[in-house]
Amino acid sequence: MITFRRPAFASDLSARLFARVAIASATLIAACASAATFRVRVADSIGPDAASGRLVVFLIADSSIKKDDGSGGALNPKAVPLDGPFWDSEEPIFAGDVRALKRGDSFEINDSAESLSVNPSQLKPGGYRAQALLITRRTNSNWRRDAGNLFSSTPVQFTVTQPGVEPIVDIVLDTATTAQVRADADGIEWFSTLSTSLTAHRGRPVMMRAGVLFPQNYDPARKYPAIYYVPGFGGDDTFVERLKSSQGRAQDPAVKELAQNAFTIVLNAESPNGHTLFADSENNGPCGRALVEELIPTLESKFPLIAKPEARLLRGHSSGGWSTLWLVLHYPQTFGAAWSTAPDPIDFRRFQLVNIYDDANFYETTAPDGTVQQRPTLRRTNRDTGESREIMTVRRECRQEDMLGSDNTSGQQYDSWFAVAGPRNERGNPAALFDPLTGVIDRSVAEKYRAFDIGAIVRAAPDAYLPILRDRVRLVCGDADNFYLNEAVRLFAHDVATLDGQSLAADTPAPFAWKPKSGGFGSIVLLPNYDHGTINGAAEVRAFPKEMLDYLRTKGVLK
Repeated sequence: MITFRRPAFASDLSARLFARVAIASATLIAACASAATFRVRVADSIGPDAASGRLVVFLIADSSIKKDDGSGGALNPKAVPLDGPFWDSEEPIFAGDVRALKRGDSFEINDSAESLSVNPSQLKPGGYRAQALLITRRTNSNWRRDAGNLFSSTPVQFTVTQPGVEPIVDIVLDTATTAQVRADADGIEWFSTLSTSLTAHRGRPVMMRAGVLFPQNYDPARKYPAIYYVPGFGGDDTFVERLKSSQGRAQDPAVKELAQNAFTIVLNAESPNGHTLFADSENNGPCGRALVEELIPTLESKFPLIAKPEARLLRGHSSGGWSTLWLVLHYPQTFGAAWSTAPDPIDFRRFQLVNIYDDANFYETTAPDGTVQQRPTLRRTNRDTGESREIMTVRRECRQEDMLGSDNTSGQQYDSWFAVAGPRNERGNPAALFDPLTGVIDRSVAEKYRAFDIGAIVRAAPDAYLPILRDRVRLVCGDADNFYLNEAVRLFAHDVATLDGQSLAADTPAPFAWKPKSGGFGSIVLLPNYDHGTINGAAEVRAFPKEMLDYLRTKGVLK
């Protein structure tokens, strides 16, 4: 029997959505004990002879499930523990790193393991469901996409009758993930090529992938422009299937016309550290350079694409929105223009709600009356009333991510930002911007983030970047963004307006917009009452296809 020991260090960070596993009827395997214990073993029928990795036990309390009468609870009755970590409810999670777990061996998770919310012995009386996951391989943000990760397919039900006298819960890892399959589909081609530069950096073969959506009524004798789409966090090249479906349902004539006159190429920005943002970084390697020097030339040698900047357009949302801004600003000889929505923080004086250069703590802030308040990381806003409700704190989001991967290796949202903008730590992993337990910001790490701070970059060299913003960038965000990304967009718009010789008061209520004094194509718009998802339904965003067509015609790419 092997038990976990708490590591000398922990990581920081967030968790995003995981796919759902169907819940089956569960069995209670319990015996009274003086301390809560989860015994996890690998089924004899699966897995390698010995498996190492991150072992995580997820729980859902029965009291967290929504009741039919609408009273209490935050989770859907169909939710299963492996759906976690959850945004709306802080459910217990226990984790640790294991080495050489053999078939038949049991590993105990008890109070010596890392924990979120409570230790096992502190579970409140009531019913629970539990599942376990052993992450043996991590090449991107979603453990389900890698082959060989082990999990328990059926939640185990157990009951805590009183603290300190709890069941021993036996969990069997009986299922292994299989390699991600990209299904054949009419009009879509799955493309991949070996990146020599990323392979050299990471010391293993790295494939760059793209989902290529052909134009409707495709003519192989014709050359086409391309719209390069960068998905948000957790998305990959398979997002092209959703875009194909939305094109097929579209009623907007501009959407149909664009679909007939351009390739749509969905890029895969996934890495072991999560979304790379297509920025060259110490942890992820030369991701931007590999895109423009390796992937795009290879695509253009295979497909009938117009190999000119004005025929390469960028579109992205969230992390993809940040990526498109970064790419058009840093590779203006490659890309013509960018359409960005709700980008990740584009000014690190508003990294969500934190000024990473001046604030002392990422988790907490002190109110004027001296009280310490937890910073929120997620909110939901009532579209009709404008009233916002805080859902999750930065501290909880980061601690949830700690459970998924120690020392900033979870591949989730904050760890992905650490990997892009920060250096490596002494163990070769992304260095934390702030202490995972206290939230105290590491000033030496924060200073290195300036190289990836789009706002700071533009302010430092306006002659280089302002013309690109005037003529090539459309940026739209809602002022009720769930992740407070509007804060950085507002600050960025104010500064760009100032650099452009205009007066745009930073406290002007939405709609809040910068448009070039010269009357150029670009704009930065903040719209009232739209959040991170609903912004894509705004009229300004629905106008993107027509704007792309107009741009291509203005540049002579389309007639």
